[in-house]
Amino acid sequence: MLRLGCSGCLTLLLLLALIAGGAWVTYRALGTPDLASAPVAAADGIRAQQKIFEVMRRAGSGRPHTVTFSERELNAFVGRHLAETADMPLRHLALRLPGDGRAEIAGQLPLRQILGVAPLSTLARALPAPWLDHGVWLVLRTRATLEGGTGARDRRYLRLDVERFWLGRLPLPELMLRVLLDPGALRLLRTQMPEAIDGLRIEPGRLIVQTAP
Repeated sequence: MLRLGCSGCLTLLLLLALIAGGAWVTYRALGTPDLASAPVAAADGIRAQQKIFEVMRRAGSGRPHTVTFSERELNAFVGRHLAETADMPLRHLALRLPGDGRAEIAGQLPLRQILGVAPLSTLARALPAPWLDHGVWLVLRTRATLEGGTGARDRRYLRLDVERFWLGRLPLPELMLRVLLDPGALRLLRTQMPEAIDGLRIEPGRLIVQTAP
């Protein structure tokens, strides 16, 4: 009887540990990262648009030119324009530029999209529909590089190599990113850039763009 009692206590303790661990993981995964609340104003977005026009206007002038975007300007432009694109998988986009060629990107995905892959799809069928519409924050710490040919008309791409990855405030292995996200979301990691852009450099709080001569 004593042995059975000890076995029952051990089972109960393991069950409680699993429940507590699951609650902690869920709490962290549904948390809001600090990156999600970057303050911007309408004037920041206007300045970003003007600088983009300047990049296009300066291209082909016969000599290189640099244009600097602040972190606030990029957040205003991304939040207002890219987030409104119909096929953009992320919503409420936010950026942070810590420097050294790195960019941190945050955006919300509906829980149903994250649970749309096996074996998580089984869990999706067990949850109420309103829960599946809840937005979950995805945070990527990436290293940004501009890749492409050396010719003036060769296609260039902005490549983002993921170094760290969080779901809400829960750190996860980078390999999990390709399990949780569909190809539509992963395409953001390699985006074609305009021919006018010949170089990119990320410094703390700003992005420096060099136009092609």
